[in-house]
Amino acid sequence: MYASVKLPTLADAFRQIRPGLLAAGGISIFINLLVFVSPLYTMQIYDRVLTSRNATTLLLLSLIALALFISYAALEHFRSRVLVQTGIRFDQLLSGEAFETALAQALRTSSSHHVQLLRDVDTLRDVLSGGVITSLMDVPWTPIFLGICFLLHPLIGMVALIGALAILAVAFLNERVTKAPLIAASFKSLHALDRLTSSLRNAEAIRGLGMGSAVRSAWSATHGQALVESTKAGERGGTLLAVSKFLRMAVQVAIMGVGAYLAIHQEISGGVLFAASLIMGRALAPVEATVSQWRALVSARTSFSRLNEAFRTRATERQPMRLPPLTGEISVEALTVIVPGSQLPAIAEVTFRLAPGEVVAIVGQSGSGKSSLARALVGAWPAAQGCVRIDGNDIRHFDSNFLGQRLGYLPQDVELFAGSVRDNIARFREEVSDEEVVEAAQLASAHAMIQRLPQGYDTIIGENGAGLSGGQRQRIGLARALFGRPVFVVLDEPNANLDGDGDRALADAIQMLRKRQVTIVIINHRPNLLSLVDKIVFMHEGRIGRAGTRDELLPLLVSETVAPAPARREGRVAAERHHADDGQRHARFPNPARSIHATRQ
Repeated sequence: MYASVKLPTLADAFRQIRPGLLAAGGISIFINLLVFVSPLYTMQIYDRVLTSRNATTLLLLSLIALALFISYAALEHFRSRVLVQTGIRFDQLLSGEAFETALAQALRTSSSHHVQLLRDVDTLRDVLSGGVITSLMDVPWTPIFLGICFLLHPLIGMVALIGALAILAVAFLNERVTKAPLIAASFKSLHALDRLTSSLRNAEAIRGLGMGSAVRSAWSATHGQALVESTKAGERGGTLLAVSKFLRMAVQVAIMGVGAYLAIHQEISGGVLFAASLIMGRALAPVEATVSQWRALVSARTSFSRLNEAFRTRATERQPMRLPPLTGEISVEALTVIVPGSQLPAIAEVTFRLAPGEVVAIVGQSGSGKSSLARALVGAWPAAQGCVRIDGNDIRHFDSNFLGQRLGYLPQDVELFAGSVRDNIARFREEVSDEEVVEAAQLASAHAMIQRLPQGYDTIIGENGAGLSGGQRQRIGLARALFGRPVFVVLDEPNANLDGDGDRALADAIQMLRKRQVTIVIINHRPNLLSLVDKIVFMHEGRIGRAGTRDELLPLLVSETVAPAPARREGRVAAERHHADDGQRHARFPNPARSIHATRQ
């Protein structure tokens, strides 16, 4: 097994992108120094050129200013590129771990909120790459520009300082009045996304049952609540942004007015008047930009907190260490599993043991906990109490990717992913040989079926196996489960969508796996696979009602003779036969609670 690896954190990511941020900050120094070109040029025009009427001086000053403006534009270009690359590097550092964390959360809860972690990475990347970070880098220069205004004249400096403080006050007020509605809008948008995702997943049922209007109304109600909060934040932010722009223009007018008054009394020159206006505009520009982008800053701060908390929680959940190769000995010890996102136990106090190469069937009525047990056996649902051990090791001590590569799992609802048939069988792993893929397909008796597809193994399928029949998806899902020669295979209703040929192919695959000493758990409603198993376990209301060998329990499940299907008749005779047939079906799967007194294994 893989050795324990230290998980990346936000602090580690920012530490690694620090050189890029420092480089952008260094470029910002020269960019802000070049801001003085325009005020100095204006001062020279008014104080030197207009008084001397020297065209040569005007030409030289204009050429120098043009060269410096070109330098300014080049530095802005390079700063933008540095920040874009820094944002990409940040994404590369965290996107993988964010995906793993979202996947872990998806196993604990059935909502779409975990998708937000990936969006949080996008939010922080956009902030690091866009205009928000450049505005923040320019904000520290505001006091310097204000100090220069004081050097031009104390009265000009006082007007500029009062204006800057007023705009800063608006910025802080903006944060206070928009923070709560923005957070509420984000939460309610996620809730609306949950409803939308669930609805689209059942689009066929919605259309077929005429539920479109009702489902849309339910989603619209939640979406409307998010819009109300977003509108509230937008209106408040827009009002304060308008106030900020008003203050900036008012301050510039005040600077011009005060400067004109000082120029009339010959305390400053005309060039200083216009230079002060330009410097003041530059001093307030980053502050105003920060106010206009405050919504992005609030979102970035929320994303940072959410990612930091998720990574810190995940870092305490796993510390995998290197363990020997697996043989497939399974031990389930007093296992209790809670349904993700609720407090309801799916299974409770389940205990049994399997030797390498044994085949066990888990049977029981619907809702008895069979599929929940299957998910717990492969680590998809965590144990609330007790544990599942493989070769004596708790599966929680394994790295999930390492363990998953040595297990085979066919869920009850087979989900295939967008890509080729080959990619799905190979579990989208890189550097997988064609021979390994074909071997898994042949073991699942799916090779001939795949060859009949339009492009064979290269046939592209859509999400959820779109374009394939239920039986085809079942066989490809089985081939995926058997890929990589797993030592432990869990098959949940493997013959749910199979015809007679598919049933025979599945039986052959189980026999082949038995010869390879692969431990197999089969979740099954139908008795046609029970002749292949070594043990049978009854599940009843989340607990083991009875367990034993096949020879002990098979007679209780399958009657020696099976009555033929009743003919279609009208009236009482058909109803009586239908009732008798129901009685036979119940006899094949007796209530385990009635035989709880039997010996358990």
